[in-house]
Amino acid sequence: MSWYAIGAVDRALSRTREALLEPFDFWKWVKLAIIVFLLGGVSSYGNSSGYNIGSEDLKNNFPIIEPGKMPDLPFDMHNIAFSYIYQVPNLATVTAIIASLILLIFIFSYISSIMEFVFVESLVRNEVKFWAYSRRFLGKGFRLLLVRLAIGLVLLALFGIFLLPLIPLIREVSSDFSLSASLGGILWVVGVIILLILLALAIDSLLSLAIPLAIYRNKGILSAFKLVLGNFRKNWREVVVYWFVRLLLYIGVAVLAIFLFVGVALVLGLTFLIFDVALYFLFSSLLSELLLWLLLIPFIVIELILILGILFFLGVPLSVFLKYHMLSFLEAWYEDAEIPFFDTPAPEPKVKVDEPEPTF
Repeated sequence: MSWYAIGAVDRALSRTREALLEPFDFWKWVKLAIIVFLLGGVSSYGNSSGYNIGSEDLKNNFPIIEPGKMPDLPFDMHNIAFSYIYQVPNLATVTAIIASLILLIFIFSYISSIMEFVFVESLVRNEVKFWAYSRRFLGKGFRLLLVRLAIGLVLLALFGIFLLPLIPLIREVSSDFSLSASLGGILWVVGVIILLILLALAIDSLLSLAIPLAIYRNKGILSAFKLVLGNFRKNWREVVVYWFVRLLLYIGVAVLAIFLFVGVALVLGLTFLIFDVALYFLFSSLLSELLLWLLLIPFIVIELILILGILFFLGVPLSVFLKYHMLSFLEAWYEDAEIPFFDTPAPEPKVKVDEPEPTF
C-alpha cells in the first residue's frame, strides 16, 4: 500500500527545488521570507509600575506619635495621603497598555491568517504577488481568525470542565493536606493539558488542509473544514500516517535548522567581530572613547540586522518544503481538491464532435 504522506515527500522536494532554484530569484526569496516571518505571529509583554509606599516612606514621612499628644502633621503627609489618588492614572495606563497589547496581538494574528492564504497561493502558482494576494484574501483571513478564536474558546471551556472534578479535592487539601491527593490532582491537570494540546494540534492540522480547499473550491473556511472532516471519516488512516510523517519531518527540519543557523551565525559573528575589533584598534588612537563607540554602534546594529536577515533567508526552503508537503499530500488524499499546481500539465481541451443532424 502506498501512503500518500510518504509519497508527498519526493513531490515536495521536487517542487521546492523548481520553485526556489529553477531559476533562482533573489526577490522571490525575500518576499517568501517576509511571508514566513509574518506567519510566525507576535508575542509581546509589558509591565508598568506606579508609586508604592515603602518602608523608607513610612520612616521618613510618617509622623512620630508620642503617648498623650496629638501628632504634628508635616506637609509631606499630604503627598502620602494623596498618593492613592495618583494610582488611578496608573491603573488607567495599565488598562490602556493591556488593551493595546491585545489589539496588537489581534492585528498580527489577523495578518498571520491572511498570510496562510498568501503562502499557499504563492507556492501553488509559483508566483509571489504579496500585495495582490493580501488584498484578495482579506475576508478569508478574517474568517479564519474568527474560527481559530472560536476553537480556542471551546478548548478553554473544555479545560474548565475537566477541572470541575478537582474542586472537592482542592477543598479537602486546603483543610487537611494530603500528598497523594495533591499529586493525583497535578497528574490530572497535566494529563488534561496534554490531551487538549494534542486535540488542538489535530484540529489545526485539519484546518490547514482546509485552507487550499477554501481557495480552489471557492468555499468558506467552515465549509472547506467540513469537506476535510468528511474525507477524514472515510480515510482517516492516511491522515494518521500523515501526522506521523509530519512529526518526523518537523524533527528533521528542526535539527537541520539548528545546525544551519548556528553554523552561519557563528561564521558571520566571528567575521563581523574581527572586523569590529580591527576597526576599534584602527581608530582608537584617533578618536576618543565616546566617539569611537558612536562610530562602532551603527556598524554593530547593521551587522545584527544582516545576520537575522540571512537566517530568515536561509529558513525559506525549510518552510516552503513543509508547505509543499502538506499541499502534495492534500492533492493525493482529496481527489477533488482541484489545486492548480504550476508543474501540473494543463488539461487537454475537449474536442467538440459535431453531432449528425437528426433525420425526420
